[in-house]
Amino acid sequence: MNKVEAQIAKAFGRLKLGDVLHSLYLLRKSSPELRPFMVAGVALFAARFCPPSKASQLINNYDIRLLVDLSNKFYLADPITFDKDLHDEFMESNPVFMMLRLVSSQFPFEPGMFSEFSRPALLFHDIPQQLKSSADVPQFDFENKFQAITGVSVLDFITTGFVISSASHGNFSVNKNYFKKTRNQGITIPDDQTIRAILNQLVADKNTLIKVYEKWKNKDRRFKMYDFNPLLSYPVIKPCQDKQFSTADQDFIHAPVPELVGSRISTGIFYQMFNEYGEEFSTYFGYVFERYVGLVLQNCITSEELLSELDIRKFYPINKGKSPDWILIDGSTAILFECKTTRFSRAAQAIASEDAVNNSLAQVKKGLKQLASFISACQAKVQELQKFHACITFKPILVSLEPLHLINSTFFREHIDSLLLAEGITALNWQILSIHELEALQPHIAAGFSLSKVLDDLLQKTFNDVLQDLISQTNRTFAHSFLYPKQEELYQRLDIPDKVPTRSKKDKSASSGEA
Repeated sequence: MNKVEAQIAKAFGRLKLGDVLHSLYLLRKSSPELRPFMVAGVALFAARFCPPSKASQLINNYDIRLLVDLSNKFYLADPITFDKDLHDEFMESNPVFMMLRLVSSQFPFEPGMFSEFSRPALLFHDIPQQLKSSADVPQFDFENKFQAITGVSVLDFITTGFVISSASHGNFSVNKNYFKKTRNQGITIPDDQTIRAILNQLVADKNTLIKVYEKWKNKDRRFKMYDFNPLLSYPVIKPCQDKQFSTADQDFIHAPVPELVGSRISTGIFYQMFNEYGEEFSTYFGYVFERYVGLVLQNCITSEELLSELDIRKFYPINKGKSPDWILIDGSTAILFECKTTRFSRAAQAIASEDAVNNSLAQVKKGLKQLASFISACQAKVQELQKFHACITFKPILVSLEPLHLINSTFFREHIDSLLLAEGITALNWQILSIHELEALQPHIAAGFSLSKVLDDLLQKTFNDVLQDLISQTNRTFAHSFLYPKQEELYQRLDIPDKVPTRSKKDKSASSGEA
């Protein structure tokens, strides 16, 4: 792999950064089979090894298919194919661990766009405002603390991110003139000072990208193909050197994978706040996320009954035992929801050793144990839980902030069941849904489909297959989602006519300074 990387460095070193990014942009447009993770990987190699461009020079286009092939060879390798110790270890371990490395290096670059602009407005603005008056929630002034580290408001950050994402989907480059033209079209975006502050959070030049890469790359260099890609933190690249984007009309920025802008202003805000405020923030945000999951569920139900933890505590006090965050009662079925903001750690995603995976599963195991304890109490007909005595079926569901890739697969189920067995828990027919999956199901459940039935289907089919079946039967789209009005608010905030963000129909050259 060192030899392949040296070849890559030599080949990329002959071309300017802006030239490679533009050539990659054109290649992606003509090659739909080029996956976003590979686009991001090639862009990272370009940032690491290409000299920066100059704003005064024209952008050139090259045939970079050889560079993409070399990158493909690098990123699709796995150390078990060339390291005997790792190969022997793999033969003795659960194969899902190696599969986790592969999907964790690819899936984050294809984030779902169903709610990437509506959800953050609710999670990071609306619900924190609502919780200010709640005596049961630790006090944490989200807005002020966010402004303290970014210099901008949450809504300005989300709104401007949306504008940059929309522009990047239709154009190679965005420059200072783009924001002038946007204002001239009657679209209300923040002032230049606010735009600069937001770009500081989203945009990185070559040196910044390299610093982030070096800081977070895997210490075990056998796993270098799974290094952290800094585009997940800074999804927009500034290819030119010296001059600042905010002061040079010819300078420009480019998002190799525009969808990453959406995830950066969604889950990216969570990690930005967590990295700054640590446990103080994560403890507080647990209440925010629980409230948000409840909002999704409230917009699912038709005739079912939904109980919050506060409702449950009215008849089942805390000294009696753990309680789910939410329970949906559908006839003789009780669906229990536990909300966790957990995710796989970098070590679990990049190395996927059993220890690293198990450490990442600590919160999953804790949540499932809590649900198992409550189900046992219901089945034992504890007096205080009389409301559930008529329930025959209990479905324990853990809802995560981010997708836990492969978590519901057979191999992963076997592994988690073995961890639960060590805790004395057996026959717990659990399921784990990301909040994105629950949001995608919501308009179809609200159309009259039983959530209980959908959960049964998910035990037999993939999520995408179940969702496609629902779509074919309900004909519902994002316009039927409870999140749609929040997206309309974003358009209204921008004063975009007809609720459709303006995008150029024709790609503009970076050298022209237009977008």
